[in-house]
Amino acid sequence: MESNWIPRLEKKAEKYHCFLAETEEGEIVAFAECGLERTNKFPIKGELYTLYILEAFQRKGIGTLLFKQVIEHLISHNIHSIMAWVIKDNESRKFYERHGGEVIGEQLIGDTGILEVAYAWKNINDFIRGVNDESKRN
Repeated sequence: MESNWIPRLEKKAEKYHCFLAETEEGEIVAFAECGLERTNKFPIKGELYTLYILEAFQRKGIGTLLFKQVIEHLISHNIHSIMAWVIKDNESRKFYERHGGEVIGEQLIGDTGILEVAYAWKNINDFIRGVNDESKRN
């Protein structure tokens, strides 16, 4: 497992940050990575590189909390727009759609034939307001 992280942390992108969610026992159950947008194809400044949650911990609000941390980190670096690439056939797309992500593009992953979709939030303050409003309703 550590061998997967070493290259990520040694060659991290500008403004890169990784957030972790763990149990009280210290078991990592989710993580989110972010930094500057890497393709320069879109008028978006920030990118959510990865948002991963162990299946047993999904649908408990952890993803939303991690995404909020990512956005607050980017805002603190004067980055006010964000995007995320998601495999088109992945059910997790609903998370991004539920949180107001707008589809702004598609691309194939290399020569795999796998299509991914780019979701964007052109003003990430809208996401923060939406999360805060949702928590007030609950």
